[in-house]
Amino acid sequence: MSIIFFFKIIFLSLIQGISEFFPISSSGHLVIFQNILGINTVIKDILLYDIFLHIGTLLSVVIFFFKDLKELTINFYKKENLSFIKLIIIASIPTALIGFFFKSQLEELFFKPQLVGFFLVLTGIILLFSKYIRLKKINIYITAFIIGVFQGFAIIPGLSRSGLTISIALILFMGYEFSFRYSFILSIPAIFGALLLKLKDIQFNGDIVYMLTGLIFAALFGLLTLILLKKIMLKKKFHYFAYYCLIIGITTILLI
Repeated sequence: MSIIFFFKIIFLSLIQGISEFFPISSSGHLVIFQNILGINTVIKDILLYDIFLHIGTLLSVVIFFFKDLKELTINFYKKENLSFIKLIIIASIPTALIGFFFKSQLEELFFKPQLVGFFLVLTGIILLFSKYIRLKKINIYITAFIIGVFQGFAIIPGLSRSGLTISIALILFMGYEFSFRYSFILSIPAIFGALLLKLKDIQFNGDIVYMLTGLIFAALFGLLTLILLKKIMLKKKFHYFAYYCLIIGITTILLI
């Protein structure tokens, strides 16, 4: 593979790092740009590259929330921490079940860019709902389960994991700061679980240099994006991303 391919990987890392945390669907953007750059025609297993990029952004989450994770680990027995851990576990159950039973069917959508456009539009609509709709507050553990269901289906390219989980949390009265923290800490077991499901396909050959390059740059870009997104969340401008998703989604449907 050439130096041009090397820079394409860095560019995809940028796309992954930004779109994984901004609510605009990292998998959807990877599908679109892989088609535009022609990378999906030269890589035998494009989903394997996607996983390495996701490991990179997983690393950025761990770094960004290191203090929170340390507190949850060391002082897990405290009431507040124990309740938060329960919320993570409850939401992770439907996510894991959806990923395990529907992984193959949902991964087939990675090769259908027009459907990606449709789901980007759907993401945009849900983001708008997060601004203008507030449902009656329900039991916090039921809320966590519902969020887990939405996270599970976010494996579909075009559906933003952060967009869906944060939006549903806001709609169900979790608040901006808590929704931000909960959504991204919740992503840790989800991304790790996706990696485990794909481990059987990982082969450490000559391409590992490109994969690690993507991982490192995705982690860097992801960390910078998290810092920016938190500021956006605290200013309650999260729904602004809806307009971007609607524009990109409609454009994809019409042109690709």
